[in-house]
Amino acid sequence: MSTDRTRDIAAILMHAARRKRLVTYQELHALFSQDEPLQSRYRALEDAARSLSDCASLDYGCLMSLDNGLPGDDFFNRFRHGRPREYEEVMGFGSAGRSTTKKRLIADAERRRVFEHASRMAASGNPASALRPYAASKCT
Repeated sequence: MSTDRTRDIAAILMHAARRKRLVTYQELHALFSQDEPLQSRYRALEDAARSLSDCASLDYGCLMSLDNGLPGDDFFNRFRHGRPREYEEVMGFGSAGRSTTKKRLIADAERRRVFEHASRMAASGNPASALRPYAASKCT
């Protein structure tokens, strides 16, 4: 996977966060050739989110948006594994995670945190290109 592609995705996520907007999955997929496997695309998205913040505490991947306005399962899987208590508080213990209403609560709260984080970074003069080095562990 190209680190340039990962940096491009991170820059798109940061740009969206600073403008308090979302990024469609169509925008993500447009960055790749049609023969690029989905697994590679989502790995690049995860790496990009991780380059902006530790996904266990703040996940820029929440800015991704399906047609229903929610991020995809990739975000909710990271959230469930990275913050199980917070996930269970909203979704309920042992939940299969199918409630769109509850997913929206999680996504909206995470998006507010991401927007605030991006705003603080901009206020401190942190350029969008100053990405964190990739952490050794995955977001999941």
